[in-house]
Amino acid sequence: MELVDYEPGADPGNFRWYPKGQLIKRLAESYVSNLVVQHGGMQVETPIMYDYQHPKLNLYLQRFPARQYVLLSDEKEYFLRFAACFGQYLIQHDMQISHHHLPCKLYELTHYSFRREQSGELAGLKRLRTFTMPDLHTLAQDVEQAKEEFVRQVDLAIACMQGFGLDFEVAIRLVKGFADEHRPFVTDLVARCGRPALIELWEDRFFYFVAKLEFNFIDALDKAACLSTVQIDVENCERFDITYVDNKGQKQHPLLLHASISGSIDRILYAILESQAMKMKKGQKAAFPFWLAPVQLRLVPVSDKFHEVCEGILKRIPYRIDYDDRDMSMGKKIREAEREWVPYILVVGAKEVAQRCLNVRTRDGRQTMMTEAELLGEIEPKMAGKPFSDLSVPRHISRRPIFVG
Repeated sequence: MELVDYEPGADPGNFRWYPKGQLIKRLAESYVSNLVVQHGGMQVETPIMYDYQHPKLNLYLQRFPARQYVLLSDEKEYFLRFAACFGQYLIQHDMQISHHHLPCKLYELTHYSFRREQSGELAGLKRLRTFTMPDLHTLAQDVEQAKEEFVRQVDLAIACMQGFGLDFEVAIRLVKGFADEHRPFVTDLVARCGRPALIELWEDRFFYFVAKLEFNFIDALDKAACLSTVQIDVENCERFDITYVDNKGQKQHPLLLHASISGSIDRILYAILESQAMKMKKGQKAAFPFWLAPVQLRLVPVSDKFHEVCEGILKRIPYRIDYDDRDMSMGKKIREAEREWVPYILVVGAKEVAQRCLNVRTRDGRQTMMTEAELLGEIEPKMAGKPFSDLSVPRHISRRPIFVG
């Protein structure tokens, strides 16, 4: 489908994105970022590399080792980040924060996060070595404020998954002492998710968090892939000396929430494609959510006599519409549009011109005559609250290069 492909000239796990795939990726990034910013996330940008010997970062890496890319600059070792945590911790350390500012939320969409997975662990868009990760870090005054914000961010993650048309399973990991003390919080989380949850209880805390919720996508091989996650961190504010001034003028360490309301953008596309592949195995038609479809509408003329009519429609419809002006039969053009999962195929012929209508074919098999106004009225609700970008390839298909062999 000319979306994304392996790059033989790079390290495995690094992909090339073709125009249509890059468009989907950019729209998904905008959608997630808009949700987080509306939630109060203050967007920042941080470096992709950090000093291995930085005293705070070095302690963190020893406590939570991960596979990193390492590079040498002026005989000094640096590592490439695997999340936005490092940069945001250092910003939060330098910020002047009082209890009036809490909860305080920093957000970054890391276009480049790196994790040097072993070769056998790489799996298409599901597990890469370079990926795009939306990271939200929230400072909370106390456990009660942290729980309130945790619930809001879980609701945000549910809305995000629904916007992508994805189903999910729920896993919650808790330190047993925290779960016992905050049982109503745990039961409320499960209720909000609206489905059974797998709950894992730990007698002792092994990591930095006391509570972690994950939304997992289950693929065709019945394997789980983590998408959204929200966590309550009780270690890193102290480790990085992140403080706020309380109502008595005293410095205190806040709690820290980690959240990615979507998980990596690359993995979101994997989940969308995989879910549609599973539909196809059941004999159903695959489709992108309308707002994410690279081409939303395609004009197919009955013959080249209707070229001028199609050109006029191209100019009037304000969505990602293209025109199949190639020298091939109408039937083949329709089959090509269906193979590309184009949501609306608009056939134009003498009957349509005479009636000032369009013969509209949709992915669900519906075929009807509609005026342009009726068509736009049907489309408008599908775009409500979603980002839009114009078509990223030529509108005339005859002028469009092919990106795969």
